[in-house]
Amino acid sequence: MRRLPLRALALAGALLGSPALAATPEVFVAYPPPGHRVASDHVLLEGSVPAGATLRIDGRAAEVGPDGLFILWWPLRVGTQDLRLVTSLRGETGTRTLRVTRTVRSVLPAAPTALEAASIQPGHDHTFWDAARDSGAERTVPVAFRGSPRGQASVRVGGGPATPLREVAPGEYRGGYVLPPAQALAAAPVTVRLTGRDGRTVTRTATGRVTNLPGAAPQLAVQRPGTVPGLALNPADTLLTTLSGEPLLYPREGMTFRAVGRVGPDLRVRLAPGQGALVTAAQVEVRSGVPALALAGALRVEGVVPAPTAVIPALPLAAALSVLPPVPAPTPPTGDLRLRLPLGGARVPFTLTQPEPGKLVLTVYGLTTPPALPPSTTDPLLAGLDVTTPAPGVTRLTLSLNAAQLWGFAAGYEEGDLVLSVRRPPTLDPARPLAGRVIVLDAGHGGTQNGGAGALRVPEKDLVLPVTLRAAELLRAQGADVRLTRDRDVTLGLYERGLFAELEEADLLVSIHANALPDGRDPRGIRGPEVYFTHPQAQAPAAAILAALRRTLPDLGPGAGLKPGANLALTRPSGQPSLLVETGYLTDPGNLRLLMSPAGRERLAGAIASGIADFYTAQVRPGQP
Repeated sequence: MRRLPLRALALAGALLGSPALAATPEVFVAYPPPGHRVASDHVLLEGSVPAGATLRIDGRAAEVGPDGLFILWWPLRVGTQDLRLVTSLRGETGTRTLRVTRTVRSVLPAAPTALEAASIQPGHDHTFWDAARDSGAERTVPVAFRGSPRGQASVRVGGGPATPLREVAPGEYRGGYVLPPAQALAAAPVTVRLTGRDGRTVTRTATGRVTNLPGAAPQLAVQRPGTVPGLALNPADTLLTTLSGEPLLYPREGMTFRAVGRVGPDLRVRLAPGQGALVTAAQVEVRSGVPALALAGALRVEGVVPAPTAVIPALPLAAALSVLPPVPAPTPPTGDLRLRLPLGGARVPFTLTQPEPGKLVLTVYGLTTPPALPPSTTDPLLAGLDVTTPAPGVTRLTLSLNAAQLWGFAAGYEEGDLVLSVRRPPTLDPARPLAGRVIVLDAGHGGTQNGGAGALRVPEKDLVLPVTLRAAELLRAQGADVRLTRDRDVTLGLYERGLFAELEEADLLVSIHANALPDGRDPRGIRGPEVYFTHPQAQAPAAAILAALRRTLPDLGPGAGLKPGANLALTRPSGQPSLLVETGYLTDPGNLRLLMSPAGRERLAGAIASGIADFYTAQVRPGQP
């Protein structure tokens, strides 16, 4: 007698109605993970049970689709709770317990006066090496703590005078200590004081201390080799920030800074008088000395092939005019437009931004004088060049370009100079605009990186890969040269993907993802596509893809649309227009079901390919969508 496999026995038992042979239904929870902590009064609870099963949570009926999908905005009480999920199907039940903690940041009582020691800032030591040249903002040590509300608060550093702090919210006190530049301090304690409504006074000492070393030897911080991949990538793990933590500058290998202090694990550097920044100490080499002053030479424009001139025969004027050959058409420039700024080998800090479609701004720190402009420029891509000094030690070069659509830009050090390069528009075949175009498609996540949780048991990485592969097929059928960052389930780093596009000299980088909501946001009604980009050069392809998604898949919902100025690893690369497509929301039942459907994925791939084709078509046929 042939033995049936267990799955067949279970199915036979279900068909016969035998409780002994019926499979126990399972509760699958995609999110949140066990032991999750959330600060909101609800938690996003998503997962699935077998098709046709019911679900109860702590005895309450929960909404479940016919396919077993549930995406719930479930209320929580304060503290830790064990949610008991029970599913039932054909008389059989399955259970799962999920522990979730709702945290609440409570205000301390007004009496007795109390001060939360763990909340005191600064939490790191602050060290000053050149306070005499620091601005008041650079000499300010931020101070904050939590305590009883409606009190009087102050801070004292070492044996100095008390400085008042403000109550910015109930029980939240903030302010700053401004260091006197000539006052020597050696690990001076930072003591906060709070006098409450009950007249009681509480003092506590911060973990961080303050040291000021007037006359300390200057130091040099140099970006370590190998920490910055590529020329046009902007990796967040080598970022310089403002003193308050906002992104400021993405360094290049060998970039040199004047180090003037420390804030915990960070070095404080001075880019120009009054313009400080923080850089992680581990990413630079600290040496003695100061950066050499950069004596900039005259700007040079490179990358132009001179137009050929006609050869006039050595004949009398009348005869020469009669035999003058026609003047050939000018030879178009080849290679990138390059702006070279001689620096004598100094690797001064700089930033390169695209503030609007036809402009690039190169901001250089540490030049003694602004560079001289070239006497004339004949490059057809360059409409104008302007040099200004908006602040001492800051030089700004603004390039106006004869092209609203840029195709990539970057800046870096080369043979002792700083070189800004701008890619020229590609030559497109009007009949087949995609022919030969190098397009990099990136299927988000992969391998150990699942991406968004798939409530129907398929994570984001496995939903976007078939969409990406099919979009590549459709683009190749139109002549495009499509390169894939991954064509299977492998793990890739974020910057590997952008570096791949740079090394492949791609015209376009499109990263394909599926969206999901973070904690604290009600998922109901939030659905549809979104397209993210950082630089205006990516706006046109982003808009074309979004329009195709909305046109082809109105059932996704309109979504939030274009997201300019995104600070994402896959949109920051500037070597080509780079953008990231969020096809739909995994936290919306309709969007998720569409992504789970082979027919839905085919429509998504078709829309993305169509949007890319529309973008290229618009470059050769202006005015067409």
